[in-house]
Amino acid sequence: MLIVVDGAVDLPEDLETSGRARVVPGGLFDGAGPFDGDRGRLWESLRQGAFPSSRPPTVNALLEAYRHDGLVLGLHVSAELSATVSRAREAAVRAGPGVVVVDTRSLSVGAGLVAAAVDRAARDPGSSESVVERARSLPERVHTFVLVQDAAALRRSGRAGLLPSGGPVRDRPVVLAVRGRAVVLDQPRDRHRAVRRLVEHVRNHAEAEGSRWALGHGDAGDLDLLAGQLSASFGRPPDFVSLIDPTVGVHVGAEAIVVGVLAEPAEG
Repeated sequence: MLIVVDGAVDLPEDLETSGRARVVPGGLFDGAGPFDGDRGRLWESLRQGAFPSSRPPTVNALLEAYRHDGLVLGLHVSAELSATVSRAREAAVRAGPGVVVVDTRSLSVGAGLVAAAVDRAARDPGSSESVVERARSLPERVHTFVLVQDAAALRRSGRAGLLPSGGPVRDRPVVLAVRGRAVVLDQPRDRHRAVRRLVEHVRNHAEAEGSRWALGHGDAGDLDLLAGQLSASFGRPPDFVSLIDPTVGVHVGAEAIVVGVLAEPAEG
């Protein structure tokens, strides 16, 4: 079995390098054409107020990634946030019946937790349900929370539709929940309050039986502090920590935090 994800899905490093998964990156563009800098330059550009634009993977790129002799599971960023799923379904039709596309209803490490759970199920001979059944059931079990340091980042990157009617106050953080679509939970006055509210929202899911969690960030300076607070809530460290992909970073900005929480089925 092969797992295929798009760049907006952040995987644990061991899965990404295992040969059991393929990542199809999206495009990143600035005013002069394709963005040719590394991730370090991206975060610096975002801090300076330059926001490149992102594009989802092409149908042809997805089709090429889906070429595999066995079952292929395409696990992709929420269809309510990106055109990737619609392109993936077109590519799957062209690839043939061996490809199954699943909308994770999440992004970044939230979707990465889904991919990691599918990978574990595929390698578990004692599982009582098929890998495809597991993959289709997991999106309803994942909760993803995003702290955007400056709501203006969402406007500049063309994601103003995520903000409440009339728009929140400029230069304030915003805390979002992502379950298919993104919903604004809070807009605290400063970073300290925003982190505290993020932790409070995540803690509501920390005691769920079998819950796993992961942490993504946009080159955040206070990551260790946040990781410590959440590790105490969950009683263990995150399954993985990832620098978020640039195709997500251009929308949420530098210093962003993404927390994914997945309550797996008991046998998972």
